[in-house]
Parts: sequence; C-alpha cells; structure tokens
Amino acid sequence: MGMKYNQGYLYGRSELERNSDYTISYKYVKEYLKIDDSMFSHPDNCYYLNNYCHIENRGGHRYLRPSKCSKFVLKQGYFLFNNYHWTYSYHGTDSSNIKSILKYGLKASGSFAGKKKVESAHGTLYGDGIYTSKIPLYSQLYAPVTKWNGKYFQTILMVRQKSGSIDAQMGEGTYTTSFLRCRNLHDLYKGKISPDEMQYVCSDESSCVLHALLIKVHDKDPEYEGGEYHKVSDILDSLNSKIII
Repeated sequence: MGMKYNQGYLYGRSELERNSDYTISYKYVKEYLKIDDSMFSHPDNCYYLNNYCHIENRGGHRYLRPSKCSKFVLKQGYFLFNNYHWTYSYHGTDSSNIKSILKYGLKASGSFAGKKKVESAHGTLYGDGIYTSKIPLYSQLYAPVTKWNGKYFQTILMVRQKSGSIDAQMGEGTYTTSFLRCRNLHDLYKGKISPDEMQYVCSDESSCVLHALLIKVHDKDPEYEGGEYHKVSDILDSLNSKIII
C-alpha cells in the first residue's frame, strides 16, 4: 500500500513547535478547554500524520494509530505507557465533557461523575457501559465539532483497556453511513478488522484508563464537501476499486 496512509508521527519539542496544527491544538487545550499543563506529560506528546490504513501488533493486540491529530499524554495513565498487555481504544466526546472525564474518568450511563448523573449521548444499543472503539476514526464520528478561532476542533480520548473487560460489537451502521456515506469503514484495514468488532463495551470502569487527549483540528468542518470525512470516503472508494495508492 505504500506509506501514503501510514506516515507515523512527529515527536520532540522542536518538531512539534514547527507544526501549526499542534501549536493551535495546544492553544485550544489551554485557552478553550482550560486544562492546566500539570495534567500532562508534555515531553511524550506527538503529532500523528496520515495513518488511515495503519495497523500493527502490540503485546498481542492490534493497535491502530490515529491520523492528523495532536496527542497530549495524560499523567494519570502514564503508569501504563509501556504496558502493552492493556490494549488501545478511543472514545470521542463533546469538548464540554473533557474536564469532567479527566477528573472522574470514563463512566457508564446511569452512574455518577461526582454528583452529576451520566446520561447516554448516543444510546445504549448493547446495554449500559463505557463505549470505545479500536478504530480512531470511528470514535471521531462521536466527537461533535467545535468552531474556535476560525478552525474546527474535535476531542477524542485515547484509552488503555484490560482485554478481558471488553465486549466487542458491531459498528458499521448509522454513524458511518451518515458521516462517511459508507458501511465498510473496516475495509481500511484490508480484512484485519471485521465489522462485528468495531465497538467495545466495558462495564468495569477500573479497566478503562485514560492515556491521552487527542485534538483534531480542521480548516473546514469534516462533514462538509472537501472535509476529512469525504476524503476518507474517497480512500475507501480507491481501496474497493483496487486502485493502487
């Protein structure tokens, strides 16, 4: 497939400070989300390039690298930074939820974050629990866009999970059809991911540890013509028509 959609990431302070998406994402975290630097292990931050078709094995688990976003590593989950026995997953959410989630962790609907009862924002098709996905782009579909300073932002949490706590479920459907105009998002990974394992449901909150805050920044709304979701649809069309990319 080549390196076009498996480009890796930028790492190190000098590299990141030269990347405009990273610098504005950092500003968004500080000024819009108002999250203090003390929450993060900034020397471990990175910026992910185009990785739409990336998949690799880490500790016996499949790891799918995000695309075109800044990663701000959280101190609270740093103890699992190099522990690959815990798998990686993602959870997209509204930016207004971030501070509460960082304080209380991910919660199943019906439980409490402090004194506030957690309500389901997207339904509980597979029962109450914490919903995540191994596919970064799928989780991104659940992260509403926020416009700020002329850019469009989305917030996604990178999560570490105990494999035994995960109940894998079907993911293709309403969201992939609505946003990506497809029901075959899993085809990005050429048979290595099946549609019936795109969503994770976990009822054990202690088995979901926050690893990093991911910030996506766009020049235009990803839903609009020419936005990221349309570009992903074009990649899928290319793969399905067997065009070499």
